[in-house]
Amino acid sequence: MQTVVVKNIDKWNSYLGKCKRNSFLQTWEWGEFQNSLGREVERLAIFLNDEFLGLSLCVIQKTRFEKYVYCPRGPLLAEDDIQTYTQVLGALKEYWAKKDVGSIKVDPAFIAGTEIAKVPDQLGFKYSVNFVQSEHNWMIDLVGENEDDLFDWCKEHGMSKNYPTYIRRARRKGVEIQFSKDRKDWDLFHTYLKFSGDRKGFEVKSKKYHMGMWEHLGKESDILRLGIAKKENRILAMIVIAVYGDEVSTLYSAQTDSDSNLRSTMLLRWECMLLGQKEGIKRFNNWGVLPDERYEKGNPGYGYSHYKRSFGGYLESIERTYEYGFKKVPHLLQRLYDWYIKFRYYRFR
Repeated sequence: MQTVVVKNIDKWNSYLGKCKRNSFLQTWEWGEFQNSLGREVERLAIFLNDEFLGLSLCVIQKTRFEKYVYCPRGPLLAEDDIQTYTQVLGALKEYWAKKDVGSIKVDPAFIAGTEIAKVPDQLGFKYSVNFVQSEHNWMIDLVGENEDDLFDWCKEHGMSKNYPTYIRRARRKGVEIQFSKDRKDWDLFHTYLKFSGDRKGFEVKSKKYHMGMWEHLGKESDILRLGIAKKENRILAMIVIAVYGDEVSTLYSAQTDSDSNLRSTMLLRWECMLLGQKEGIKRFNNWGVLPDERYEKGNPGYGYSHYKRSFGGYLESIERTYEYGFKKVPHLLQRLYDWYIKFRYYRFR
């Protein structure tokens, strides 16, 4: 078994193209973005007798208690089977055990409860207290060749009877959708997102963070797209999506207070689905929603979950992040702190 550090973008992309479940979080560009935030990144490829088995982009992060390795939506495998996953994860565990880190977290997108998803448990990993990436996603299959085909599928899968009416009405009322690579628009997006966060009480990452995403994944690359809903040159809503592999994923969205009755956010999200359909992408990931057992009106997350679910689609629950501690005391302190964060901020999820 060999674990090789990959330092060439062409080699990395060649290996990435051989993997299943490709994610933008494992791209060379995402690694460069993490570097821009001051985080060390290692790109590892795993081989058995020169046969490529898989890879993982590994981001080294620090907390007040430990330095740890995080594999976002990784590792990725050449073949999604239990043997290959066991070999790759074992190699990663062995590699990082020799380094000066307190723990390793892995976060592959396997469906919760499946046999392959349980491999980390067999290698001594434990569930993380809190998930890192979204754990319960609302998915839409981008079927067909036109808007009517997609409407038909969504209606068959629970789309609210009012949503098609709202979407078409927004167009008739003059709402226009465009996608921008302009730095000024990305700068403005952060301003609107911060405004939305202050109004609705959610934390927004720094301007440096969002502009770094634009610099490394949106400026030259087509991985990140900024969608803008306008009417008569007035911005009504904005959204950031990732277009990579088999999925279009929604990452961030913001709405102004201007003409909220036009349902511009709904049209904007729908147009992102149509963009994916046109480009041959298989699925639209509406990102996190409440799971069925917590999907009730008294839950603080009900509003955004109901909005996303009403497009029609299905719930896909991903196996929670796993972690393995190399240094017992620092890692125990970190887990205790994670329990505090969960109790204070995330009890409703």
